[in-house]
This record gives sequence, structure tokens and C-alpha cells, in this order.
Amino acid sequence: MNAKEHKNFEDLILDDSFREFVEGTRASSVEYWKKWIRENPDRDIEIAKAKDILITLLNNRKPEIRADKNEALQNLLEGVKKQDRPVTKTRNIYFWLARIAAVIFLSAGLAWVWNTLFIKEFPVKNRLVYNEIIVPVGEKSQVILSDGTHVWINSGSRFKYPICFGEESREITLEGEAYFDVTKGKSTFVVNTHDAKIRVLGTAFNVKSYPEDRKTQTTVVRGLVRVESRENGVEPVLIGPDQMAVIKDLPDNKMKKTDEKDLHVINKVNTSVVTAWKDQLLIFADETFEDMAIKMERWFNMKIRIEDDKLKKDRYTGKFVNNETVYEVLEAIEVTTPIEYIVNEDEIIITRK
Repeated sequence: MNAKEHKNFEDLILDDSFREFVEGTRASSVEYWKKWIRENPDRDIEIAKAKDILITLLNNRKPEIRADKNEALQNLLEGVKKQDRPVTKTRNIYFWLARIAAVIFLSAGLAWVWNTLFIKEFPVKNRLVYNEIIVPVGEKSQVILSDGTHVWINSGSRFKYPICFGEESREITLEGEAYFDVTKGKSTFVVNTHDAKIRVLGTAFNVKSYPEDRKTQTTVVRGLVRVESRENGVEPVLIGPDQMAVIKDLPDNKMKKTDEKDLHVINKVNTSVVTAWKDQLLIFADETFEDMAIKMERWFNMKIRIEDDKLKKDRYTGKFVNNETVYEVLEAIEVTTPIEYIVNEDEIIITRK
């Protein structure tokens, strides 16, 4: 199909060359659509929505892309119940398409959507409506937001975002880890975590903020990022490429307990190691065995217990691809570290030989 012939974004979704452009599987299609998008800036919103839906559909075929079906569906149904009576039908269909695609496509599949979505029309109020992606431990996911920002979401994470951003703000909420390639826009892009607010305009960066880790790490690959602690009295920092801002709990004072935070900057960070997870690479770079165990638990969805306290402090460097099992990783570690392990149901217990 010639791009100028498409009447609406449903045509784009069904167009083979546009799908090849989104997948990146054919160079000629990629170049064609990149050129067409540059020459037709008035269609950028339509293109972004079509890409968002196609990415979700294509990811549905991959085993690592999975959402919490029951919770997502329940959130959607509750949102429908809260809406007012229908206002306009055609004006809001694009808005609802993106909403349904992000929540339902992952769990129900293409056939259900085409049979339901284009028959029923849903009312939408003129306000921000949110979706939440829940990525189980051992899985990973991706989403393209309404402004074209591409987000990779790591295992054991929750990601909440509006179906369409408002004109004055682009805010999302993260619990866990995600990599952002942010499209430059007029408004600031903001990532909210339990202890930080991260502000950018157009950049690429990684945020790791699992509550159980008691720290938030923001690593910049490209551009500038402002990191603010949610605790009063902590000065924000501005970081650039190859820098990491770390917010972490201060040690408890012996005289009294404290929840005070420390915010500091680490320079000359190897960003390829920090972001390797999104490319299905499990990398340890001079990490303690204790930290490695936490990373492997999230990666393989297996509980790992280290019985020896000294062993927890041993350090290791290694690189593994996604198709290797937890047992193959442990066998590789055994080559340089005197360990042995037993498997007790869904838990691996590691001791020193």
C-alpha cells in the first residue's frame, strides 16, 4: 500500500510494509516510512498510535511479553463503569483504541479486538485515563507511549502511564526497572518512583527502583536528567551521559532510627552493563554474590538462598544470554568459586564447598 492511500490508522495496522517498518525486518520499508513520516508531520499522532497498537500486537506473540490479564481487565471494566453517557463517537475512537490495545491485546488477542472494538463504541471523558502494565518475575515487556517514547520494562515491575499525555505534562509511575528512550516534546517527561522524581525532555536513561532494594538508581545513556529526592532538604542533581544518580537509605543511627536518604552521583558508569537486561543479556560486573542472587531471582523466577555470609561478599564478573538456565549460570560460577547447591522445590540453596 502506498502510504498516501491510507484513509485511517486501521489501514496502517493492516499494511504489510508498515508492519515491517515497526518490526524493523525490511530495510526498504523502514527507510520508506521514515521518509514519509518526515514529509508528513501532520500525521505523527496517527502514526504513533498505529505503532503503539502494532507493537503490542506483535509482542503478544512473544513468550516474554505478558501482562496480568485479570487485573488489567478488571481495571478496564471499572473505568468503563465510571464514564458518563456517550459524548461523541468518532472523535474519541482513536483514544479508546489505544486504551484497549495496551490493556486487552496482551491478554485477549487480535480476533477478540477486531470483533468487539469496531462494533462497540465507548464513551470517554476529556481527562487522563491510565493503564498499568504488571510484568511478572522472570518476564520482560515493552510499550510505546502516545508521544512515541519507547519503554522497556524489566521483570517484577509495575508501570503506570496515561493512554494519552496531557498538553502540559508527561508523567508516569514506575515500581521496578525500566529503560526509557524519550521522544523530545514541549513538556517535561517525568518518572515517579517511591522515593524520586526524575525529569527529562528528550533522552535515553535507565531507572532501577525496586522498593525492596531500598535505593533508586538513575543512569543516563543520552541527554540530561534531573533527579529529585522526595525527602525534603535533599538537593536535586543534574546528570549526563555515563553518570548514575543513586538515592538510598542512610544506615540507621544507633541513637534513633532514621529514614533519611542520601543522593549522590557516580561518574564513568558502564551504561552497556546497566542496560544489558533489555537486550536479553545477564551481566555481572564485579558484583557481590549477594547482589547477583537478587538479580538471578528476578531473571529466572527462582528463590536463591546463600547460607555462607562470607560467600555473599565474594565478587564475580560474567556474561550470559537469555537462553541459559539458572543451573548453567551456577555451573559457570562454580569454575572460579568453590560453591555447591541443592534445589529444594522452587528454592536454590547455595553453600561453600
